[in-house]
Amino acid sequence: MGTSCCCINPFDSFTNANWIALVGIAVNAILAFWIVRTIQNKLTNKRVLKDHFINEVKEIRNDYKNCLNNLYLNQTNAKIVIPWFKLINIKIDDLMILISQKYKKIDQKALNPYQNELRELITENEDFIKQYESGKQVNFSEISRNQFIKFQQKHNHLFNDIIIKINDAE
Repeated sequence: MGTSCCCINPFDSFTNANWIALVGIAVNAILAFWIVRTIQNKLTNKRVLKDHFINEVKEIRNDYKNCLNNLYLNQTNAKIVIPWFKLINIKIDDLMILISQKYKKIDQKALNPYQNELRELITENEDFIKQYESGKQVNFSEISRNQFIKFQQKHNHLFNDIIIKINDAE
């Protein structure tokens, strides 16, 4: 006896409408995947850029914090203060130009009080001026250290303001 093959081809019963529906489903799935992938990449790229800028702002805040801590503890050599301010100003200016270009609501000069007022507060301080030529560590008076604390209380929010504005930006 011979064997007969009872193989049924499932595609034989497909009509043109079924083929069109199947192709439509495949096209929609591919299009949905592409859209989700594209949007996700854009959102990820925006978040990575925001995180980078936020980390840079935090790093600058830490640089100032370390500088002020060293001033409070009288562990700062007067001769390195002015070059340090020049370097930190370059870093801030570069960062704030990029941030203000990317996020229009953030003022490029938002950290100017830290850049200018703190530099003047330190370099025009009598303790600093008297001890500058010695090349030794500057010993600030209690009055001077209190001025540094007041400055910090008045302006420390500037870093958080920038971070909030970066996070709120589109």
